[in-house]
Amino acid sequence: MANKLSDQRITGEYCCFVFLAEISAKTQYEGHPMQEEKQQRQNGQATLWGKPSAWLVSAALFIGLTATGFVLVSSMFGGELPRFDARLVQPQALALILGFLVVYFVSDGLRLYFVLRTIGVGVKIREIFPLVFINILFSNVTPLATGGGFAQVWYLQRHGVAVGSSAAATTIRTILAMLTIFLVAPLFQFLHPGSSPNGFARITLQSLSGFIVLYLVGFLIVLRRPHWIATLLGRLLALTSRIGFLGTDRRDRWANAVHRETAEFSASFARFVRGSHLYALAAVACTLVFLLTLFAFPALLLEILDYNVDWLTVIGTLSVVTFLMYFAPTPGGAGFAELAFAGFMAGRMAPDDLLLVIFAWRFLTIYLGMASGTIVSILVLRRKAQPG
Repeated sequence: MANKLSDQRITGEYCCFVFLAEISAKTQYEGHPMQEEKQQRQNGQATLWGKPSAWLVSAALFIGLTATGFVLVSSMFGGELPRFDARLVQPQALALILGFLVVYFVSDGLRLYFVLRTIGVGVKIREIFPLVFINILFSNVTPLATGGGFAQVWYLQRHGVAVGSSAAATTIRTILAMLTIFLVAPLFQFLHPGSSPNGFARITLQSLSGFIVLYLVGFLIVLRRPHWIATLLGRLLALTSRIGFLGTDRRDRWANAVHRETAEFSASFARFVRGSHLYALAAVACTLVFLLTLFAFPALLLEILDYNVDWLTVIGTLSVVTFLMYFAPTPGGAGFAELAFAGFMAGRMAPDDLLLVIFAWRFLTIYLGMASGTIVSILVLRRKAQPG
């Protein structure tokens, strides 16, 4: 759950979809097609890269909040700073971890690939896998994972995918992950009401179950009756304008954008449903495999450390932790992820192992992908800089 699912908010990828759809709408009937495509690329690239100082600040914030999270976990739940445990590097343990990582990254790439194929976009599989690591990097150095959506659209444009198709595909991929998480979390709480080992986590789980149900109802309304949500938000904007918090021009622009993008959001999912059923089922299957692997990493680590692990309970608990991380305002959920994990999992292991498991969990699902994403991004930019 740590990554993305973050695959996170109606997610940063939807924010990207809204912005890029607006670019596409403005240029759809203006100018020569080649000029339009060039302008879209420039707009997307400018939005993605922005000022280098902003990226440095985000990266520093991620590191600082991560360190703060570990310090707070140590002070609140006890235990020492993460220490090396030789059991994690035994040949059998390394083979299991490597196998999990392969399934994790491959299924992450395939779920986007099959969504693209479902909506009729032809793209090579080998062109998708670098995007897995680029997305992990940019999703985790921007609040609410907004950078991940822009990075994906920018990368897909470089490989000939139109703005509208790439934005729709990344949005649909996120929708599939969100629906899975938001269904699994309350179902887990209903089937295992006493699974949480401490009172605070148990109360949080019960409170979230009701919120998740409300969230799913709202999500279904957006899909089936987008004009209802658009009308409601339009009235809220009008009220904000009447009391002086919002100017008339901005209110009108935002109201028009809300009506347009809620319709686009619904239409993009309908486009997926009407597409190839074989590819759609493959996208759903890869999403389930990706999330199952993501949620199972802590259980694997505990198994390696010789704990008696209830895999189903750990996987269900991590689904709730990931749900919480969707709403963390910090880059990559830094700080918040460590505290949420500790709050729900502290009772399942010794205090001295808690920080080690948290660090290993974040390293395998986040830090490793970010490091790979940095290298891949540099290589992509170098190819861009070469003539032709």
